[in-house]
Amino acid sequence: MRNLDNFVEELKNKLGDNLISIIAFGSQANVDDTQNNLNLMIVTDFLNAENLYDISAPIKKWVDANNPIPVVMSKAEWFSSFDVYAIEYSDIKDNHRIIYGEDLVNYITINKYYLRLQCESELKALLLKYKNNFLLNIKSDREMRKVLNNVIKTLLVIFRAILRLHDREVPYRAVDIIESTADYLTFNKIVLSKLARVKYEKDIYNKQELIFIESEMLKDLQSILKQVDAMHF
Repeated sequence: MRNLDNFVEELKNKLGDNLISIIAFGSQANVDDTQNNLNLMIVTDFLNAENLYDISAPIKKWVDANNPIPVVMSKAEWFSSFDVYAIEYSDIKDNHRIIYGEDLVNYITINKYYLRLQCESELKALLLKYKNNFLLNIKSDREMRKVLNNVIKTLLVIFRAILRLHDREVPYRAVDIIESTADYLTFNKIVLSKLARVKYEKDIYNKQELIFIESEMLKDLQSILKQVDAMHF
């Protein structure tokens, strides 16, 4: 944890009393011995260009150590974003660790209306992006594999939110998330489970499977969007 400890000390030195909280979130949030790939939320009392300039050097070192760039926001931004970032805040609430300062996660409240609305919005954006990538990359198996990896990653985020809308516990494994979500949405479980195993469990698919999946994915995204649009909470 040396990298994280050093990073926190640098932020404290740079921001002083302006630093309210540092929150780890995501799959690595509760892994004590993680050395990289740790998502962090940095919350300050106020935030201006000078603050960003002051912490830019330690953040660059943090990112150079193979960590994602932290999310930096003021306390006012934190409390005003529960609606537009309902999916993200749901994820943080379920999987986080307070690294430093105030436990702001206890204040998170998720309105199911906004959670469903963001699911719909994310699905529409995903469908549009998939169609565009399909048009540009359909002749490249390598690129389409990348596209499908990104699609399943985003779908799993949305599926976790769907389960929370129904007050269901969210499983850890991707294939279990897909199985549980199938209780509420109709889609091709075989295709989505295959994609999840390819991305997260080192499974592979052949050329014929890829062609089939490319076609089925378009139909599934269209169908899932229509079903989520019809949900009411």
